[in-house]
Amino acid sequence: MTRIRLRILLATSFAFVALCLSTAIAAGDGAAPASAQTAESVASAKSQYIVIAWNDLGMHCISPSFDQMAILPPYNNLFAQVIKRGNPPSIVTSNVTVEYSIKKNTTTVGKTNFWQNAQALFGVNLPQGIGLTGNGLAGSMSLNGTHFEARGIPTVPYDDPIQFYPYKKGAVNVRTPSGTVIATTTATIPVSNELHCDKCHSSGGPGAIGIDTGTVDGNILTVHDLRSATDLMAARPVLCASCHADNALGTPGTPGVEPLSLAMHGKHATLGANQPGCYDCHPGQQTQCLRTAIEGMGPVGTDPKCERCHGSLENVAQTIRDGRQPWLDEPTCAQCHGTSFSTGTALYRNSTDHGGAYCAACHNSPHAWWPSHLKLDNKQPNALQGRPEFLGDEGKCKACHTTNPGGGGPHGGGGGDILR
Repeated sequence: MTRIRLRILLATSFAFVALCLSTAIAAGDGAAPASAQTAESVASAKSQYIVIAWNDLGMHCISPSFDQMAILPPYNNLFAQVIKRGNPPSIVTSNVTVEYSIKKNTTTVGKTNFWQNAQALFGVNLPQGIGLTGNGLAGSMSLNGTHFEARGIPTVPYDDPIQFYPYKKGAVNVRTPSGTVIATTTATIPVSNELHCDKCHSSGGPGAIGIDTGTVDGNILTVHDLRSATDLMAARPVLCASCHADNALGTPGTPGVEPLSLAMHGKHATLGANQPGCYDCHPGQQTQCLRTAIEGMGPVGTDPKCERCHGSLENVAQTIRDGRQPWLDEPTCAQCHGTSFSTGTALYRNSTDHGGAYCAACHNSPHAWWPSHLKLDNKQPNALQGRPEFLGDEGKCKACHTTNPGGGGPHGGGGGDILR
């Protein structure tokens, strides 16, 4: 796999804010002390700017172990937009530095064996705690168009006390060139290794076909060797995407070999009574990665109802056979919500409108659209507008507007026009 290069961090001078935060004031009768003036200027700057952050997937899966096989590595993405409040508001793309950190996650030591196997799997010798893009668990976000981003953050589903928790807290700070923080937020950085391959591939399971290798991954590779005339057990550790094309990792695969999503969904769709449910392979009952509380879009009890948007296992496989590109062609908003919610040919997670705001900045990450069942997801809208709904809900536009503009929202319904 081609080595992924580090992104160059962008930062320039911010003259206006620097002036606002200057401690040099004219002396004279009744003049406020410099310290008081500085505190007042900082408070004023903080009231002028907000930052909204989100993850682009709603949940990232990683393999439980990497010494035998790997499906996906630690690789989480964080995006943010900085907005200066006003009439109209404006998106800030220069003269600020945007930083991120993962709360209660300062190290990856003892949490996964990914780094011991990164060279064999991905062809790179990574320092402990550094991901495939060169990012760690804290750092600066780089500017990309109208947003800031940190890609490939190597989060794992364990806090520093080595306790399983899939919903990491991503703290984001916006600083002026002088180092003053003018906006902060906390976003959910989700990652889980709750993949229940053991339901079928443990010793005696229906997928084990009488083979006991002592490990689930070993059984999967042995069955693959038996049925596909491969020699994967001798090649461990194995990256599945090295043969099966995977748009999530950008690997082309081997000509004539099914892409990974088709191979996984197509094979498991043929298992009849042993066919797994979505939460058997995707982060399941403990993680519950689909967590939106929007009626008709979220889970019902313990059933995630993924098929509402994605269809059945058979449908997922067949649409790929018919030409759909997994990860690149996904369900659309307009599919269920109508043409006024169309993002055109762009995926929801890549779509912008409404003065340049990302859809996810107003509605949150896929699978976690506001309001969410997870308290952490709702922290941002609660802080910005006092309720855990999408931004601008019921005309609450003052998260970005200094006065309510009135009129219809970006989809032609109620609520203010947040950025226009």
